[in-house]
Amino acid sequence: MRVNLVGVHSVKKRLADGSVKTYHYAWRGGPAIKADPETEHRKFTEEYLRLTRDREDAPYQGCMAEIVRGYLKSPHYKDLKPSTREGYDLAIRAIEGEFYDMTAERISGAGSRTLFLEWRDEMAETHPRKADLYMSVLQRLFWFALDREMIERHPLERITKVSDGTRRDIIWTDADMKAFTENAREPLVRAMMLAAWTGQRQGDLLSLTWSAYDGNAIRLRQSKTGAHVAVKVSAELRAILDAARAENAKRETPAATILTNRSGKPWTSGFKSSWRKAVAAAGIKGKTFHDLRGTFVTLAYRNGASIREIAEITGHAEKDAEGIIRKHYLVSSAAVEKIETGTRP
Repeated sequence: MRVNLVGVHSVKKRLADGSVKTYHYAWRGGPAIKADPETEHRKFTEEYLRLTRDREDAPYQGCMAEIVRGYLKSPHYKDLKPSTREGYDLAIRAIEGEFYDMTAERISGAGSRTLFLEWRDEMAETHPRKADLYMSVLQRLFWFALDREMIERHPLERITKVSDGTRRDIIWTDADMKAFTENAREPLVRAMMLAAWTGQRQGDLLSLTWSAYDGNAIRLRQSKTGAHVAVKVSAELRAILDAARAENAKRETPAATILTNRSGKPWTSGFKSSWRKAVAAAGIKGKTFHDLRGTFVTLAYRNGASIREIAEITGHAEKDAEGIIRKHYLVSSAAVEKIETGTRP
């Protein structure tokens, strides 16, 4: 454990078996820190910082920890959507745990940019997308601090990403969807099919109610864009939704949402964890729920939708939608169609 964690109070107690155990508290008389400082150093530090954040005499004034405390109380953080905040919270815990006692003078001074980029590059060796997310959040923390005159210079004004920044051309293949269908529970299969046949974001689908489905189309307002969209329901998706609605109607308390957990209740938490486990059990690697948006592009094109119609529904730029189609569907089929048209008697 780093000895300069201000105020940590440690107490040794002899147990019934004669051994001695050390208990750690965020401050004398304060809450216990459950993590082991010897084997879970980073977790111990993050827990300590979380427990001391709201104290009037919170430690590390004039340091990164104070910048984080200020940011978390500001509208910049409080106005984030819950789904966005989840990723920010992970990044903030990591940033605070690594740099909590770094002073404002050192953040503003020469050499700090190199230090932060080296931290990012080390992370990027195994997790490039996470590295970019963490640096994006760190940039926002510094803009907040600069605006509040907590630092004198923003050390990360212009940085390039280490990942390609897009997954638009990654899709679930027919084989992926078949494997998932055969291995996952029905509520998760329903979620997969709803995403693959509508192209909507996870958050919008989890909150989608039965009133949005009239048997032929699904109508919703996208939370990110504010756009109102109507998606025609395919025969395959209609069969799944109609069966699920019939089962839902039999329940003593029917769920208002289309997507529910295996108990028939709306997903309030646990969806992402259950989804990851189901994907792993199906042997699918490198594919996320978000990648089903790209899958929708190819499915919609197969069924006669134009590139403009697809882009309007998903929120992709038309060139991005066309790029997905060309990579995964259009080029080979269009070439064959042209040959067949030219040689048809």
